Amino acid sequence: MRIEMGTKVALELAGLEGRVGSVLVGMSPDAYLILYAPLTHEARKRAGRKNVVTARYVFQGTVFGFKSHILDHISYPASLLFLGYPSRVEVLELRREPRASCLFPGTLRLNAICAGCMVRDMSPSGCRVEIDAASGGVDDGVFAPGLRVLLEFYAFEAKNAYSVYAEVVNACCRDGVLSVGLCFDETHKHFKKVVASYVNAVAAATA
Repeated sequence: MRIEMGTKVALELAGLEGRVGSVLVGMSPDAYLILYAPLTHEARKRAGRKNVVTARYVFQGTVFGFKSHILDHISYPASLLFLGYPSRVEVLELRREPRASCLFPGTLRLNAICAGCMVRDMSPSGCRVEIDAASGGVDDGVFAPGLRVLLEFYAFEAKNAYSVYAEVVNACCRDGVLSVGLCFDETHKHFKKVVASYVNAVAAATA
C-alpha cells in the first residue's frame, strides 16, 4: 500500500452524506489502519463496527482509493478510527483523456501568491505541476481542492506562452516538492485542441 504517515484521507461512511476528513496516524500492515478523524454526532452514529468505508488519498501526485470496514472507533484520548487493512488499493484516474509527460516552466497564481512551478504532465482536461515548497513558501494547505488558480507557462520557447485558468483537484507535499493536480476551465477550447495535438504527437513518437 503506497501511503505514509500524516497523509490526509477523505472518508465516505455508508449512510452519511458528504466526506469526513482524516489523517493516517498508524498502521499494522495486513491488519489495520489508524486514522485521526474528528467526527460529528451524525458521523459517530455511522461509525459502528463493520460499517463500510470508502477512502481516497493522494500519494506522490496520484489519487488512490479503497474500500474497507470499521473495526472500532474511540473518542478518548483522541477521535480515532480503526479500519481493516484494504485487500486492494486502486489508482483513481481523474482524467479520461490520455496524458503526456512534459517539462514546461511556469507560474501558478492564487490571489497574491505567485509560485514558480514546472508542468510535469498534461492532458486536454488538466495537468500536474510541481513547486519547490521551500523556495515558494507554500504547502498543500495553500492550494486546497476547489480553488481557482491561473497557470502561466511556456512550451519550449518563450513565444509559446499560455495563460489558463484551472481548478485545484488535489495537492500533496513530499520531500519538499508540492505536487498540484489541476483541471482546466471548460472555456479554454482552443487551448485544449493544442494540448490534444501535443499529447497525440508524443504518443506517436513513443509508440
